[in-house]
Amino acid sequence: MTAQPHQHSEPQLENQSIPDWLAPAVSYATAIHTRKQIKEMQTQMEHLTFESLFDEALERIAAGQPLIQTIEGDPREPNYARLLAWVHADPQREARYHEAQKIGAEVIAQQLIKLSDASDTLEDVNRSTLRINTRKWLLGVWNRKRFGDVKQIDQNVTIDLSGAMQAAQERLDRARTVDAPVRRIDAP
Repeated sequence: MTAQPHQHSEPQLENQSIPDWLAPAVSYATAIHTRKQIKEMQTQMEHLTFESLFDEALERIAAGQPLIQTIEGDPREPNYARLLAWVHADPQREARYHEAQKIGAEVIAQQLIKLSDASDTLEDVNRSTLRINTRKWLLGVWNRKRFGDVKQIDQNVTIDLSGAMQAAQERLDRARTVDAPVRRIDAP
């Protein structure tokens, strides 16, 4: 039998929790830095998710489907408001988004004809009316120039500048005139 050299082994702490008072202290600065890193990583992951969704979302918007419906049911559960902020943060993405909306507005306009021509029961007519009105509103939002309600206010105002100029001249003349007492000067 050969003698084995004595080896010191570290106690294994697998699957054991360490009490808080034994855990190494983390400085406040380290904790803040770690939180910032985690937040930055989450933002990067979110932007990667948005990038992977964007092209498909544009196709579906161009087919007449609102953005919120394009992301519903996505297992990554993207945040709608942050997705919109991400779209509007880049002028090229925003332009592509608005172009898809303009195309989608044309598709929706065609759907209105189908909805209004349907032979429905009285109950279905109310639902169809709601659908038509909602889509008409959406058309105005997506392509205001073509489908929006244009409210134009014509206002004709006549200003008589001659009267204003004459009054200004009179005020100027009064300011130039100096009232001085009259004195008689006799020659010696």
